[in-house]
This record gives sequence, C-alpha cells and structure tokens, in this order.
Amino acid sequence: MWKLLALVCVLGACGAQLDDGVGASNNGGTDGGGSGSGSGSGSGSGMQPDAAVTCANGRVVYLNFDGVTLTQGSPSDATQNRVSWMTNASAVVPRYHDGSGTRATDIQTIVNGVKSRLSTTPIGVVTTRPPSGPYVMIVFGGANTNNNGTVGTPYSAATNEHDCGDTVKNDIGWVSDAPSVSYAQDLAVGAVGWGLGLQGTNDPADCMCAWANNCSSASGACTLSANIATTTSSSPATTCPNMNPQNEVAAFSTGFCQ
Repeated sequence: MWKLLALVCVLGACGAQLDDGVGASNNGGTDGGGSGSGSGSGSGSGMQPDAAVTCANGRVVYLNFDGVTLTQGSPSDATQNRVSWMTNASAVVPRYHDGSGTRATDIQTIVNGVKSRLSTTPIGVVTTRPPSGPYVMIVFGGANTNNNGTVGTPYSAATNEHDCGDTVKNDIGWVSDAPSVSYAQDLAVGAVGWGLGLQGTNDPADCMCAWANNCSSASGACTLSANIATTTSSSPATTCPNMNPQNEVAAFSTGFCQ
C-alpha cells in the first residue's frame, strides 16, 4: 500500500528497525524511526487559533511548518532544536510543502486534523513556538532518500525517539513532505505517542498502527484506545515494559500533563 511504499527504510542500516513502520529510536540513541503502511485520510478546514494550554505544566504540542535548523545531540530538547535520533550532525529542515500552491490549505488541514484527533485529551496544540518548555515539537518538511536526506534517518515518512516512561519532556518528532496530507495528521499524533513511550499496534484504525511493526493504517482519522494490545518493536527493537495492553488515552491525557 502507499504508506508501505513511502517509508523506504533500509533494514541493514539501522540495526533493529521497523518493518517499514513508523519509527522510533532508543532513548538517547541515534536510531531514528520511520512511518508505516496504509493510507489515512482525515481532513479539516479553516485554520483554528492556537488551543489554550490545558495541562497544568503548560506542556503543549507545537507543530512547526516554517523550517528549522536541527543539531544532533542527546537528550532531545525542543527548546534548543537538539535531536537525539538524528544521524546527521545538523539538518536544515525546509518549510513544509515549500513552493506548493496548496501549502496554506495543507497546513490548515493538518492542524485541524491533529486537534481533532487529540480533542478527547487536555493537550493544547499550537503553531507558534512557546516561549519556554516543556513542549513537544513536531517538525514538518523535507525528504529522506537513500537512507539519508534532510535529517539523516532511515525512515522517509516520520520519526521520533522511543522514550519509555516519557523521561524527556521536550521531544522533537519529524514528518516529511512525502506522506499525504491526510496521513501526516496520523503521523504527527503517532510521533507524539512514540515519544510518550507507547508501543505500536496492529489495529489499522489506531494512531500507533505501523510504529515499529508491519501494521497497515486504514483510511480515515486514526483514534486513540483506552485498552489495546501492542506489538514487539521490530525496528528499532525498543519495547517499553508494562505496555501490553496499553491505555493510549491515559498516556496522552495524564502522562503528557505530568
């Protein structure tokens, strides 16, 4: 399926990896994670204002479409543009869909779609960088080819650090220009979940489908489950304990705001 074709992960280059799935990396390591298979199709219309911060700790999800220069280092720190999973020493991520005549509409659709998918949680979603942490930054833009490309990861669709226990609060995830606008919404939510220490699932409708496994995502907006079986991570081989089954709603709601 399209998602499977879009991922293009070179298995021999990243140790334990996803089977063409959305990616993760060991906390503090450099094994990136990519994105999965299937075809999401959620949508939205009309840019909404940044959501009010509802977590008591002020932690929000910051969707960055405007380009950024990232540097490799551990641990990841969105406030410093520092990324642990990146193999390149630095990376200049271009603006998302730069030069596209539909760029503004694409961004509106993604922002609204991510907000919709997280609407049952207290998580704020913003498009302006917060003045201070903690916040999770999802960077959109660029492309990976031949196991390198913009950010130097074996995954061509998306990645983040697989952080068991959510020890790093200022995660940085990445979604490339390659996925469809509809699938990019699922990937952004999945990237946040992977950084919270969630495992991949085999439910095509679940937001963690295709993260470090062979799951092929269904069309339509992904959902978060309160009780779902998980899979052993195949690439990279980081499997967080006590996450089978996992409560994704609690991880996003309670865990994110702790």
